[in-house]
Amino acid sequence: MKLATLILTCLSSIALQAEFFFTPQMISSHLKGYTDKEIELINKDLSVVRSICLNDTHNAKNRFYLATAGALGSRKTTILEKFVAAHPEYQEGVYLDPDPRTLRFMAHTYYAQSLTPLAISQANDYDQVIKNAYEKWRGASNYIVLSLFEEAIAAGRSVIYGTTSTGAHIPSFLTKLKENGYRVALLLCSCPDALRYEAIDYRNKVVRFYQSSPEDAVAKGKLFPQRMGAYFAHADLLYFYWSDDLTSPERLAGIWQSGKLKIHDAEAMQRFVEKYEADRLALAAEGETIPSFESYLKPQKN
Repeated sequence: MKLATLILTCLSSIALQAEFFFTPQMISSHLKGYTDKEIELINKDLSVVRSICLNDTHNAKNRFYLATAGALGSRKTTILEKFVAAHPEYQEGVYLDPDPRTLRFMAHTYYAQSLTPLAISQANDYDQVIKNAYEKWRGASNYIVLSLFEEAIAAGRSVIYGTTSTGAHIPSFLTKLKENGYRVALLLCSCPDALRYEAIDYRNKVVRFYQSSPEDAVAKGKLFPQRMGAYFAHADLLYFYWSDDLTSPERLAGIWQSGKLKIHDAEAMQRFVEKYEADRLALAAEGETIPSFESYLKPQKN
C-alpha cells in the first residue's frame, strides 16, 4: 500500500496549519483493502467529485453547517434538497453526501469497474451486481467525501451535508464546528419503520441504487434517538420532519431555536415524539437508557 502511504503524507502536508475534523489517518483508513491501482482510480474520482461539489463555490457571509439527521430510508436527501431550494440563505454551501453526491459521480471506479456490461452479464441478477458495487466502493466514497469536507472547511466554506448524523463522533464533531464559528442547523427526519423499509426497497428495486438492505436499515434505526441529546445540546436550529408514507410529502412538524420549540404541525410533531418514545422503550428493553423527549424541551441548568 505504498500509494496509500503517499496519500497520507500529502493529506498531512496540505493542512499543516488547519485543525482537522477528520485526521489524515482517519480519512486514509477508508482506503484499506484497495490495491494501488484501485487507489489511483479512486483519486481520479476524487478530482471528478471535487469539480462537481467544491470547484466554483464561494464563502458565505456567515458560515453554516446544514445537515440531515435520521435513520436510513427516512427521506433525508429529499428533505435536504427541498429545504435548500426553499431557503436561499443556505444555497452557498458545499453540498456533500457519500452516496448521491459521491458514489453516483465515481465514473472511474463504481461505474467503470463494477457496473460494466461484463460484470452484469456474469451475474445471476442485477440486484446482486448493484449490491456488490456499493459494498466494493463505499469505503472509497467515504474517503472522497471526508477529503472534500476537510478541503471545504480549510477554505472557509459553509457545508451542506447529507448524512445520518448518528455516529458516535457526532457530539464532539458538532462541538468542534461551533468552536470554529459555524452555525449548526440540523434537519431531523423521522417516520414509521415500515416506511423506511418500503423506501429502501423502492430505492433498490425501482431506482436501482443500492445503499443498504431494508432489514439492515430498520435494524440501525435505533441509533437516531440515541443522538437526540447531542442535537439539542449543540445545534443552533433543529427542524423536525415527519413522513407518513412513501407517496405523501414530508411534514415540517416544528422548529427548535434558542431553547424554544415552535410547532408548525401539531399532529406531525406528536407522531415524531411518539416514534421517539417507542424507540426509547425498545432501547430500554435492551438495557439502553435515553432521556424522554420532553426532557430536552426543559430549560437546561448551567
